[in-house]
Amino acid sequence: MEPQMPPASEGSSPTHTCACCGGGSFRLRHTWPVGDHWNLCSIPLSIWDCQTCGLTSLWPVPLPEQYPDGGDWFSPKRQNLSRKYAFKYAKRRLINRIFGSNPERFMAMCVRAKPSGRFLDVGCGNGHYLAMASKHYQECVGVEPSPIGAAEAEARGFRVFRDVIETAPVESGYYDAVLMDSVIEHVRNPVETLRICHRVLAPGGIVALQTPKLGGPASRIHGRGWYGFRHGYHTFLYTGKTLGACLDKAGFDVLARPKRDRMADDILVLIGRKRD
Repeated sequence: MEPQMPPASEGSSPTHTCACCGGGSFRLRHTWPVGDHWNLCSIPLSIWDCQTCGLTSLWPVPLPEQYPDGGDWFSPKRQNLSRKYAFKYAKRRLINRIFGSNPERFMAMCVRAKPSGRFLDVGCGNGHYLAMASKHYQECVGVEPSPIGAAEAEARGFRVFRDVIETAPVESGYYDAVLMDSVIEHVRNPVETLRICHRVLAPGGIVALQTPKLGGPASRIHGRGWYGFRHGYHTFLYTGKTLGACLDKAGFDVLARPKRDRMADDILVLIGRKRD
C-alpha cells in the first residue's frame, strides 16, 4: 500500500489530501524546530488540522533515518521526553487498584463487544494483550514490526507477523476481534489501515481502538508540549468525531457502547463493528 503522505522537504506545508475527507486545505496547529526540547528528530515537525473535517496529521513525516534508532518504538531514546510527575503516577496506581489497569479495562471492553472467537492484536508489542486475550479467545495472533517486541511475544508462545498490518500476510475474513492499542495514531493512512482490518475480520467482527484523545484535558493544558503528540512518532491525532468518521469511511458502524469519549477523558476508545 502506498502511504498517503509521501516525504516532504523541511518546513513545507501539506501537499497531500486529507486521509479522511479528501480535503486539501489545512491549518497549522503547532510546530517544533530541530533542536526543540520536544523534537528528537533531525527535521522540523508540524501538526496540521484539516479545515474540512478536522482530522489532525503530522507533516512532514520523518524518514526512518531521521528518527532516533531508526524510529524503533522500543528504543530507550524515545523515552527521554517522558514526564516523571509523582502525582501522575500516584493517581494512576490508585485508579489501577480500584478499577484495574488501563490495558485490563480496554481488554474488557473488547471482550464485551466480542466475547469469543479469533483475536488479532495489531501492534502486539511484548504480547501483554495476547496473554490477556488468551483467557477469552480460542486463537490469539499478533502483528508487530519491532523485532524486540515481536521476539518477546513469540517467547510467550504466540504466533506473530513481524510486519506492519498494511503489508503483513494476515488471513482475510478470519478474525472476530482486532485490537489496536496506541497504533492508529502511528499509521500512514488511518482509513486504509482500517479497511485492511475490515478485510481480515469475519462477518460481524469488531475492531477496538484506543488512542490519545486530542482535545482532552491534558492536551488543552499542555498545548504543544502534550505528550500525546509523541512528537514525530504520531502521524495522526483524533477526537471522537474524527476517529468515528474514519471508522465509518472504512466500513464500520461505531458502537454506542462500549466506548470512552467523555469530556474529562484523555484516552479515546471507540469500537467499530464490520458493516457487510
